[in-house]
Amino acid sequence: MKPVIGIVTGQANGVVPQVVLSSAYVRAIERAGGLALLLPVSAGADSEVLEQWLTLCGGFLLSGGGDVAPAYYGQSPIPQIGATSRLRDSVEISLCRGAQQMGKPVLGICRGAQVMNVAFGGTLWQDIPAQCRGSICHTQSQENRSELFHSIGIAPGSILAGIMGNTRQECNSFHHQAIRDVAAGFMAVAHAPDGIVEAVEDEKGCMLGVQWHPENLEAQFPVHAALFRWLVEKSK
Repeated sequence: MKPVIGIVTGQANGVVPQVVLSSAYVRAIERAGGLALLLPVSAGADSEVLEQWLTLCGGFLLSGGGDVAPAYYGQSPIPQIGATSRLRDSVEISLCRGAQQMGKPVLGICRGAQVMNVAFGGTLWQDIPAQCRGSICHTQSQENRSELFHSIGIAPGSILAGIMGNTRQECNSFHHQAIRDVAAGFMAVAHAPDGIVEAVEDEKGCMLGVQWHPENLEAQFPVHAALFRWLVEKSK
C-alpha cells in the first residue's frame, strides 16, 4: 500500500466556505509514490479528530499559506503583518508536536517551515523588508512559480544536503516572513545569500522545513522532487 501523507488544508470563508489547497502539493506527493489525504483545518480543532489523523497518516505535509499569528511566538504584530488564522496555527502546531512524539515525519513548506519552528519554541521575522536590513528580494513574481530565483547554501552533512545531493542549490521564493530564532532541538541547515534561514531540520531526523516551494519545481527539477520522496519513504 502507498504511504498516506496528510496535508492540512486552508479555509476560505466566503458565502460558500471552501477547503483550499493547491493541487501542486497533491501532485508532488502522488509523483513521489504517496497517497495524499486532505485534512480540513476546521475538523482539526477537535482533539479526537487530530488523534485520528495522527493514527491514519504515515507522515504529514504542512503547506504554504498566510502569516503565523505573532502571539504564538511571544510578539505583538507590526504594521506589515499579513492575514493570519489562529485556527490553522493551532491545528498545525498541535499536529507538529503530535507527529514528533509519534516519530512520524513532517515536511514543512514555506509557512509550514515557520509553523514547525514556532511549534517548538522558535520565533519569526514578521516582515523581512521591514526588519532585515540588506536583505535580498524573497518575493518573486507569481506569474511563473517554477522559475528559480535565488541561491541557497546547505549545511554539509545535514539531512537536507543528503536529500538534495550537494550544498549549493537554487530555489524559488514567495515569502515575506522567515525563521528568526531557531527552535531548540532544531538546526538551521540552509541560508539565502543574505543570511535568511531557508531550511531547518530536527535532531531526530523526522522533521524538515524548507522556505521555498518545491511543489512548483519538482516536475522540472529532480533535486526538488527528492524532498517529497524523502517524506514518502520516511512514512512507510
